[in-house]
Amino acid sequence: MKPIHFRTRRRLSVIVTLIAIAIVVTISRWQQNRLGHASYFTGFTLLATLCLLMLLGIRRRLPVLPLGNVSTWTQIHLYSGLFAAGVYAVHVPALIAAGQFECTLSILFLIVSASGFYGLYASRTLPRRLTAVSGEFRFEQIPWHRNEIATAAGRLIDGNGDEAAVTVLKSFYGKVLNPFFASSPTLAYVMLPTGHRRRRLLSGLSELDRYLENESRSTAGQFASLVRKRDDLDYQYALQLRLRSWVVVHSVLSLLLFGGAIIHAVVALRFTM
Repeated sequence: MKPIHFRTRRRLSVIVTLIAIAIVVTISRWQQNRLGHASYFTGFTLLATLCLLMLLGIRRRLPVLPLGNVSTWTQIHLYSGLFAAGVYAVHVPALIAAGQFECTLSILFLIVSASGFYGLYASRTLPRRLTAVSGEFRFEQIPWHRNEIATAAGRLIDGNGDEAAVTVLKSFYGKVLNPFFASSPTLAYVMLPTGHRRRRLLSGLSELDRYLENESRSTAGQFASLVRKRDDLDYQYALQLRLRSWVVVHSVLSLLLFGGAIIHAVVALRFTM
């Protein structure tokens, strides 16, 4: 049997999800026509889906368990999330429910849903951007690599003499390069990493070329190599931090949403008693 193509599998998954949402809509309208409590059906369906999403999230973070391929669980998590968004649209009379607690719960659901869609986008794009730069660095080891680059830059400048050309290079190192190598990337860079800083530093080194001699020109070339390496390191740090921050934020908000949904369900049940 030939394996199912990725696009075909995705289409089938979307179709199944839409059919499941259509079934929920049909049952909800049938209950409304019979003067039943359609909101209880959609509400508890949504709560059960949130519970499933929590379990799927836990499974994704425990890859050592022999419970099947993590990528399969990730796909189930994705389409369960789409199903939950559809059920939510059927459940609430407006996008943001009335009442202080219900309004907060609605906003929390929308934020969690938006963060989920961002996670889908990030998981598809960020890994490709990470592999586009040279070197592979573990997130926990990035500070160590940063210190190693700074140390290597310090050894380079200390190993030169005192001639005029070297003095120019040392002055540029003290004013521009040393603060770059010795400091962590700024929050602005972490939020939006660009190549502007890299181009500015390399351009500054290039402008020094007319003042340098053969030995100091070689040193400047080594500095340029360290600038590229440090910039690639900071780029990987920014993207990996973005992924890790998303996981933490999405998980915490999901827990809050699940807890709020349980409270909401308990209160709704008490009104029916």
